[in-house]
Amino acid sequence: MARLSVWFLLILSGGFASGCKNSEPPNPLTAVVATAHGEELTLGEINAEMPAPLTGMDSASWCQRFIADWQQRRTLVHLAKTELPESERDFHREITQYTEALFIHAYEDRYLRDNLDTALSTSELQSFLDEQPELFKLNAPVFRARWLVFPANEPFPRDIRDWQRQLASSDAEVLSNLSSRCTDASMDHDLEAQQWWSWEELSERLPLDPRRASRQQASNRVTKIEWKADTAAGRADDERALLLVTERLRTGQVSPVERVADRIGELLLHRRRNRTLVTMRKQAVEAAWAEEALTVDPQTERFSDTP
Repeated sequence: MARLSVWFLLILSGGFASGCKNSEPPNPLTAVVATAHGEELTLGEINAEMPAPLTGMDSASWCQRFIADWQQRRTLVHLAKTELPESERDFHREITQYTEALFIHAYEDRYLRDNLDTALSTSELQSFLDEQPELFKLNAPVFRARWLVFPANEPFPRDIRDWQRQLASSDAEVLSNLSSRCTDASMDHDLEAQQWWSWEELSERLPLDPRRASRQQASNRVTKIEWKADTAAGRADDERALLLVTERLRTGQVSPVERVADRIGELLLHRRRNRTLVTMRKQAVEAAWAEEALTVDPQTERFSDTP
């Protein structure tokens, strides 16, 4: 009733009342607040359209605009009905088609909600990528990498060569021990090198210097990264890290599936949605024929012989 109170007070004060202004109507929602060409707009109709968060003066301003818009529409409709020729006022066919379209759209939406399988496997995503590789070319290179970041404002450890050797190792046990070492020291790290990163994304995790990007991207060895505090560059601490790029894809090559999974998923679901609807429509017509809800006059076959 919070939305109603403002306009109910206006009615009582005579702002938009009709009829006897000093008597309270049995039901405030039935009170007429505006008229246009013989049509009435009630308080209940306004209250039903008013956005819930509006109160006080905001609701009063909204209501005034709503009434003005309602009266303008009613006036234009009245002019159309009274001044247009009869041939230009017959919208029966358009209204029928629009109503049918609304029914069909509502039914198909409900059918898809109940029947469309939205689960997509990695193999489906990859198959679509393999079918349409030209749609998913890289606009910038991406990288797989192993890396770790040392605590801020501390120098490289004295055994930095041992850290580099372990990071470059292909021995799973060595990498597991290194991961435990990083975790114990609360160091940010990624030693699995499974995720594909753009250089900008890696720069958010590592203190990469854009002036050395080309050399670091191309290196096949563990790179020592050191960045001195520079407030102008948005870095308040001395930062150090190790980076090993393990795999690269260049601009123009096909993107890894995980980087375009969302796009592929949208396309696959769109395709699946269309196929689901085609099947549903076909089955609906077949069921209608089986139930003898559809008929065609045999005489219509003569149309096939029409030149």
